[in-house]
Amino acid sequence: MNFYLYLFTVFILSLQTSCAKQDFERPWNKDVIYFVMTDRFFDGDPSNNRPEGSDPLLYDPAQAHIDRYHGGDFRGLELALESGYFNALGVTTIWITPPVRNVWNSSFDLHDAPKTGYHGYWAQDFLDIDPHLVSKRSLDGHVNYPDSREGRMQHYKDLVERAHSKGIKIVQDIVCNHAGPVFYYDANGNDAFDHQLKSEWIQPYNDSSRYGNAAWTDIPKWNLARTEPGSTQTVLGQRLPLNGSLAQLSSYGRKGMSPGSLGASNGEEVLCDFFSLRDFNTAPDSPHFDALVDDFVEIYAFYIETIGVDGFRIDTVKHVHHGFWDAFTHRLRERLGAEQAEKLILFGEVYDGNPAALGQYTYRSDWPEEQGPAIDSLLNFQFCYAVRSYLRTGNDSFGTAHGIENAIRALGSRPQDGRERPYYNQTAGPDGLNASEKIVNFVENHDGINRFRVRGVSQARHFLANALTLAMPGIPCLYYGSETALQDELAGPNEDAETGRMTYIRADNPQALEENPQDEHFQAMAELIRLRQTLPALHGFEIQPLWVDSPAAETDDGIFAFARGGRDAAPVVVVMNASDKKASTSIPGHRMQLIDSSGAPLLQPGERLERVPLLRDEGDTASVELVWEGDQPKASIKANPESFHLFRVIKE
Repeated sequence: MNFYLYLFTVFILSLQTSCAKQDFERPWNKDVIYFVMTDRFFDGDPSNNRPEGSDPLLYDPAQAHIDRYHGGDFRGLELALESGYFNALGVTTIWITPPVRNVWNSSFDLHDAPKTGYHGYWAQDFLDIDPHLVSKRSLDGHVNYPDSREGRMQHYKDLVERAHSKGIKIVQDIVCNHAGPVFYYDANGNDAFDHQLKSEWIQPYNDSSRYGNAAWTDIPKWNLARTEPGSTQTVLGQRLPLNGSLAQLSSYGRKGMSPGSLGASNGEEVLCDFFSLRDFNTAPDSPHFDALVDDFVEIYAFYIETIGVDGFRIDTVKHVHHGFWDAFTHRLRERLGAEQAEKLILFGEVYDGNPAALGQYTYRSDWPEEQGPAIDSLLNFQFCYAVRSYLRTGNDSFGTAHGIENAIRALGSRPQDGRERPYYNQTAGPDGLNASEKIVNFVENHDGINRFRVRGVSQARHFLANALTLAMPGIPCLYYGSETALQDELAGPNEDAETGRMTYIRADNPQALEENPQDEHFQAMAELIRLRQTLPALHGFEIQPLWVDSPAAETDDGIFAFARGGRDAAPVVVVMNASDKKASTSIPGHRMQLIDSSGAPLLQPGERLERVPLLRDEGDTASVELVWEGDQPKASIKANPESFHLFRVIKE
């Protein structure tokens, strides 16, 4: 009897493993991304908060100072993975901030204030992991991690493998635009780094030439040193033939910083430093160009092939020459081979709401001669700004959803306004999906746009924004803490701020990791994620705006409705109301027409709309009045204040 029980157990485990593997090979448009700043998620191992030899003042044990280290690490993510936290939420990909070894401090950053490299974007060694993130032993205690590049990389590899065992992919944030403040400008000419002087961290932008006074330095307590790797390395048994370009001053622009360049689009933005961060010279005609591209390809291929990460989010895309992305993306895919390239995603950050500015990087600069994609897709800032204009007002008022409608139409395959080509490259990548199908939708992040829920923004509005994100075509991306409507009370809706980068699972409340999944907002978000994954229309690409509130009457104030599916999947109608009053998809004399993106009716005679029950529906009195005008179905759907509804088509 025990033998048969053993066989049955083996069979069940094998079946579960097979299903997990099959699900793990899902296309990217079926994923839901959870973006986490590792330092701000959960301090699972306090022993790494002050790495040996580091400046102890860089860590804030109260987890209050926004510009110091808070202690979040790989162990915190591992504990969350093992507790089933991410699986309970339903997210299928975790995007982590850059894990590479950083410069730990800059004395002059935004507003001339000091700041630490807790966020990960100040690389000092692109082929090492930052000591703040790693532990001395594995989670089960069976493996020791040496205090070395090998040991730290092994911990990262084990984290990725643990995520994979839960059916979760890992996207690594990467940077090719700059290194951290790895050298100084010897402004006073004394051959020494006077780090109390702003002029030695930040020089004004020099349009006509490069600064000749840049010099390496070495301050161990801040890990401020020459960029690495500077030569060929062998890590975890993998030999990386490197040119050493990252460790050569000639590879850097050394033109100083222009405050206006962060928002510029005149060419200056690809040439200058970010405050004290050191800009790589990525111009295709530079003598070191091929060496620089090839070094980045070797380094980042290592993270795919050896560590096992599944994709890259690419930082500061518009601050790098377009020709660099042509070369980098082509050589990386070629280096990885067809099978691995098919599984990879490369999505970039272009801090701009203009779809022309965003989508250009999905094309190669030599288009149309070469029509394949450069970067696979982008973070959809156009959608983000539109949702915020609609819902993030800081009071009971609301904006219009016309901006969201424009963002939807911008993804279409047809050029608009006489354009030569669509905003986004419609040529499929190696995985068979094009840029529009892999657009990454979000409403909040770690940059100046901050959290969606700030002072004056209600939990209900926050839920509507994230529900809208989960109902859009493309790939939804949630920001850590959004599952419990984490609020930044220090900032308002009309100001840029980074104060939303607070620690989520605080050291004084570690039980939140177990308690948060019981939160009503968490469960409501998890329900929407499950619906997105189980209703084919919601993870397909077809979408048709149906109703945006009009100025002609007040009956539809705050309403936004659209259809998902139709031709490619059983249709779903989404209706949301941003108003604090009941509203409907109609005005006197007009009702919402129910059509798909081709103009065909969503319903046939003998069919009706049925509301999909949601956890937040308790006490909701939303109703559907369906009428037929010839063969055209139309509906007046009354929605409660600040509500979100899904309707599916069923037979009478």
